Parts: sequence; C-alpha cells; structure tokens
Amino acid sequence: MTHLFTKTAISMVTTTALVLAIAITTNDLAHAAEFNFNWKGDTGYSVKGSFNYDTTTAPSVISEAGLGATKNLQSLSISFFDPLSTLINSFTPVLNGVSNYSFLRFNFDNTTQQIFGPFDVGKDDNLPGDTWLNNNLALIDEGFSDEVLAKEFGFNNRDAAGTKQILDLSNNSVKVSKVPEGSIIIGLLAVCSLGFSAQRNLDKATQE
Repeated sequence: MTHLFTKTAISMVTTTALVLAIAITTNDLAHAAEFNFNWKGDTGYSVKGSFNYDTTTAPSVISEAGLGATKNLQSLSISFFDPLSTLINSFTPVLNGVSNYSFLRFNFDNTTQQIFGPFDVGKDDNLPGDTWLNNNLALIDEGFSDEVLAKEFGFNNRDAAGTKQILDLSNNSVKVSKVPEGSIIIGLLAVCSLGFSAQRNLDKATQE
C-alpha cells in the first residue's frame, strides 16, 4: 500500500510539472522578456531584483513612474540585503501590470539592456521596515532636490520608529542581466526527469 501511494504521488508530481511546462509554452512565453538586476553599496549593502515585460508591445525604452497601471512593465520585484547577505526585506512594487509604489521611477533601454535615468524602487509608506533604493535623478524628479545624496545611489530604510536612515551610498550603477529564454521550461523538465527516474527506481524496488 505504501509503495502504491508513493508511486501515485510521484506520478502526479511528474504529470503536473509536464502539464505546467506545456501550458507555459503555449501561453506565449517567447514574448516575455525577463531580466535580473543588482546593485552594491560601498559598505556592502546590496540589492537584487527582477522585472519582465511583453516584447510584442514594449517600445525601445521603457519608462514607469508612480502609482497605477504601468505602461509596459508586468512585474518588478526587489530584495534588500545587509553586508552579511542577510535578507532585510523584499517587495513587489509592480504586480500584474499595476504599480503600488507611489515613488516608483524606472527606466530601461531594451536596446542596450541598461537601466538609466531616475531610479527609485522599493517601498516607502513611512512605516518601520520600509526599504528602497533611489538615485539623485529620482529625488530631483520627485521634487526632493533638498535631499540629494552624497553619492549617486542611496540604500534607504526606516527604523523601528519609522525614521528614515541611509544605510549605504555608492556611485555604482544598477547592473542588468537577461534571464535566458526557456529557463523556466528547462527547470520544469528537470523536475519531470527526476520524477520519471524516481518512478523507475520505485518500480525496480517493488519488483525486487
């Protein structure tokens, strides 16, 4: 009975992964461009994130600002880390084509595949734990020229009392790398392969 249950479970996982792979493929995965980005401050604080958009409708330059429906971005996520690479917080400023971050500033040239201009990504509702990365161009664009940073980019956080603090500064730019097309499918197919292997091993053990 135990072998039968295990075999059924493996079969279900394998079949589900295969169905998902097929579904993603048929859902125009080829038209979705996904990128990772990262930044590191002078004292070791760092940022990692990702974003994606539909290549069939996107212009050569993608620019987003403020709250509400985005023009091109489908999603934008960001995670913040301390100098020991411990996660501080993670946010999703853009989800399903809608921005929930009022200070959002994001510009990407998909020809050069570089982020440029005003940049402000994260979360800031004046609440403890809010964290964001911005640059001087964003501060000027948002009307906060009196808060211009000592260096181009600033890693900002609100402490337990909700008071803003700058944890790190740097002139380092935000680096971008494209996620290889089909990597999701490869991952799902790997799950399928493991499932089939496990099922073969179980069949062999049962026969013995």
